[in-house]
Amino acid sequence: MIDMLVGGELPAGAFVAAFPGVTQPAISQHLKVLRDAGVATVRADRQRRLYCLVPDALVSLRDWVSPLLPVAEAARPEMVESVEQPPSKPKARPKPKPAPEPELTLDLFG
Repeated sequence: MIDMLVGGELPAGAFVAAFPGVTQPAISQHLKVLRDAGVATVRADRQRRLYCLVPDALVSLRDWVSPLLPVAEAARPEMVESVEQPPSKPKARPKPKPAPEPELTLDLFG
């Protein structure tokens, strides 16, 4: 969402369209988190709600994250190894034996 807002002001519907697997209420909650964090602002334009990025918030975020980058870079090889090694496959269950076929007898004179 932040990446989308870098391009400029967007209506809420643009986020709903960009994330088809996410419900509109979930999108609204995410936008509320961005507003509450001071990362985005919203203004009403008739029936639409237009969201805009607050550039100073990104500067604050960068300042907060910057000291953590060396720690993240040091942990990166371990993270890459864990991602590159696929998890072991669970053992397959043995297939159940098919039920025996019932014997069919035909009693023509019974």
